[in-house]
Amino acid sequence: MTQHAILWSVTIPEPKSFLNKPLPQKTDVLVIGGGFTGTSAALQLAKGGARVTLLEAQTIGWGASSRNGGQALSCLHHTLADAIKEHGQERAKEMFLAATRAADVVEQIVMDEKIDCDYVRCGNIEAAFKPSHFDKLQREQKILHDVADYEVKILPKSETLSELGTDSYHGLMVNPRSGSVQPAKFVMGMALAAERAGADIHEGTQVMGIERAGNSPTNDGTRFMVKTERGDIETKEIMLATNAWIGNVVPQFRQRVFPAESFVIATEPLPRELAQQLIPNNRVVYDTRKTLAYYRLSPDNRMVWGGELTFAGVGAKTNINTLRNGMLRIFPELAKFNIDYFWHGTLGITLDENTHAGQIDGMWYSMCYVGHGVTLATYLGQQMANGILGKASNNPFANLSIPFAPTYQDKAWFVNIGKVWFRFLDMLR
Repeated sequence: MTQHAILWSVTIPEPKSFLNKPLPQKTDVLVIGGGFTGTSAALQLAKGGARVTLLEAQTIGWGASSRNGGQALSCLHHTLADAIKEHGQERAKEMFLAATRAADVVEQIVMDEKIDCDYVRCGNIEAAFKPSHFDKLQREQKILHDVADYEVKILPKSETLSELGTDSYHGLMVNPRSGSVQPAKFVMGMALAAERAGADIHEGTQVMGIERAGNSPTNDGTRFMVKTERGDIETKEIMLATNAWIGNVVPQFRQRVFPAESFVIATEPLPRELAQQLIPNNRVVYDTRKTLAYYRLSPDNRMVWGGELTFAGVGAKTNINTLRNGMLRIFPELAKFNIDYFWHGTLGITLDENTHAGQIDGMWYSMCYVGHGVTLATYLGQQMANGILGKASNNPFANLSIPFAPTYQDKAWFVNIGKVWFRFLDMLR
């Protein structure tokens, strides 16, 4: 029977609890949110000598950071070609190179902090769902080389079996610099590393509101009063790392950032020979549809399959069947294997499907990674921390305007309609 449980969370030792600790009255930097962004920022801030406090409303990694596919991708959500059309060549190049550096930063943190999270620099595959999609991958390879001096490998349909045990795709693009992690282990590992460096971490502490301490900073530099259900904290700086829920904390982001559910299944462990046949080089994979599938093998050889045209607000059985059918369309050999786990995670997205990071009303923020949060959230959390510390930072995602969604009213139907629209676009492309 399928468990409605997160594979990553039930297959790790009991994590450390940061509940019921006394809150400080003052801090230098208050980080709100305990996912990849927040724990990475707290780690960098503490190592930089700041007195940093991290508040998480639930538990560390409770949101998408412990529920994603564990794909540590070395690329953007948008192709570099599309990013150039939207942002111009120079900025698009800097965005892409930041995404590649983000994968390096994940590896560096894992190594420096000795985080046991099944990290592997395995590379990723982008699989062409249609012949026209393969044509686009070929053009992208050239743009990556010419603009970013970045090399990927293109495989035509006749050569795809060397990378995937299926003839369902029309060609592949292989990016060797991506990786994979066990995400629940990784985010907890960063939290523990931050604590070792001096960060004060609190779970079960919801922020109710943020107020200015006055028209100008106090003598000790305090600028904000943060109200929580457990008491108030004065702070000089705020790092907003709540992603999908940022509008609940800062009204300026309401109807601009909204939550989107991504659903995932995991099979029972597969025989090693079959697992190696399906994904011979153990890479992480996603396809070229807008309503894409993303998948990989877990460390114990389960097929972990997410995405597809799944919907919030419908029965679990419907989404499980959609995911399973998508998986069997590519790998019919898996029909005889049970689905052991089913879960979902909440992404923060915007209408422009861009990552956004910068400052608003004196507060720092980073959010909306569109499926690339393992790397980009970790990297930008670190970069925002550098900015707070007065150090050099790299953030090519700053000052991007966030489109307003006037019809969005915190209802699941808004994102569901968007997914249907994306499926319609998939039919046209």
